[in-house]
Amino acid sequence: MDKFLALRAFVDVAETGGFSKAARRMGVATSSVTRLMDALEESLGSALLTRTTRQVTLTDAGSAYLEQVLFLMLVALGF
Repeated sequence: MDKFLALRAFVDVAETGGFSKAARRMGVATSSVTRLMDALEESLGSALLTRTTRQVTLTDAGSAYLEQVLFLMLVALGF
């Protein structure tokens, strides 16, 4: 798994509320985003997202992780 791509996908899913919208934003197939999220959750040993047929929402762990990821992205970009 490309960790940076998985983190970008996670942020996009969180911001858009769905795998399809995130995939369109990233220019990849929805199945690619799904696989990235599955691999990221597996590597962390925690569910980050709650999936229903209509929407995707963050779990408590997902909300906390999103904060950390966004902070790290800002630091990496020098902000």
